[in-house]
Amino acid sequence: MKILGELEVTDRKKLVLSIGEYRDQERVDLRQYIKVDDDYIPTPKGINFNSEWLQNFIKLIKKLEDV
Repeated sequence: MKILGELEVTDRKKLVLSIGEYRDQERVDLRQYIKVDDDYIPTPKGINFNSEWLQNFIKLIKKLEDV
């Protein structure tokens, strides 16, 4: 997975946006990581979807601007 960006949520949590391949399909992953000792590790909290859905996902997120 190639990390595209990170967003610090707290001093021990962050969101990581990455993209990579799984079973010959390009996947987008937005996952919560937590700090354990000095390293961040991924948690089960997050979403992972086929990159073909990216444009629809962006449209969905943009709806938050109208709230």
